Amino acid sequence: MRHVALVLALLWSWCGVAAPVQRRAPAEPHGWLDLARWGASRGLGARVGGKGLQLDLVGRSTQISFLADSARVVLDGTDIRLGTPIRRVGDRFLMSERDLQTTLQPLMSPPKRPATRPIRLVAINAGHGGKDPGNIEGRRQEKLYNLMVAGEARRALERAGLRVVMIRQDDTFVELESRAAKANNAKADLYVSLHFNAVQGPGSREVHGVETYCLTPAGASSTNDSGHHGGGWHPGNRFDRDNIVLARMVHRAVTGGTELEDRGVRRARFKELTLLDMPGVLVEGGYMTNPDDGRGIYTPEGRTQLARAIVDGVLAYKRLVERGAAE
Repeated sequence: MRHVALVLALLWSWCGVAAPVQRRAPAEPHGWLDLARWGASRGLGARVGGKGLQLDLVGRSTQISFLADSARVVLDGTDIRLGTPIRRVGDRFLMSERDLQTTLQPLMSPPKRPATRPIRLVAINAGHGGKDPGNIEGRRQEKLYNLMVAGEARRALERAGLRVVMIRQDDTFVELESRAAKANNAKADLYVSLHFNAVQGPGSREVHGVETYCLTPAGASSTNDSGHHGGGWHPGNRFDRDNIVLARMVHRAVTGGTELEDRGVRRARFKELTLLDMPGVLVEGGYMTNPDDGRGIYTPEGRTQLARAIVDGVLAYKRLVERGAAE
């Protein structure tokens, strides 16, 4: 082929005509990847819309939507938050390599557990407790509702054949480090921390929905970090790929099994998550300050529905990573 190219070049020069220039795709900036090119490698077609500001990668059973200058990605209907906003350079949409490796790749190709390590034991933490009431709405204290949902989740998991270790079983306060330590010492396979949200001030009653958090990867910005500051490595970062898959499965089950609005799978460096020796998530199961969410929080039926949805997500994750079943 090299000889053919040389002959063609000589012919062009003899004819006094400049040889045609072979155009190459522009190089990707260091640390960034072209999403359309990545999608093509996985058999996903690229479709640009929204006045050129939205990219959809579409396959037979998958659709991923990206917005330029946004950290929000929608994967098959589930809101996922990245550590770095998508960049649009010319007609290309670029994602950071870190987000690709710690978020998108694991969600598309979930890590599998060895057959010798099935998921058998789940640690459940009811947030706050004792001297720490958590959020307060009137006379209602978050810590008590966390504990009630945790009890419902425990019973549902046990009915499904799993064992459960409760970080607290009554109105006592457990230090953040001790929460992770108890799960680690029990050699739990998964960790689920249960909380409820609240906001104060004008418009507070309008904010509603569920948020599911997993640990922020090292060097990345947490979702609620408006300054885009990175952070260091923690023991829990050993499970970055597992964390995001667990978070997505739990979050999708909750949004599908309750009336809660999807506020996204998010990232945070909550102390209890940083110290875990297993994949873990923290669920903010609605806003105590919102009337609609409150009906789910303050009624036995609503709490049972939420707990069962969380357990459905845990069981879906278990099936996915143990057998690789499509979800």
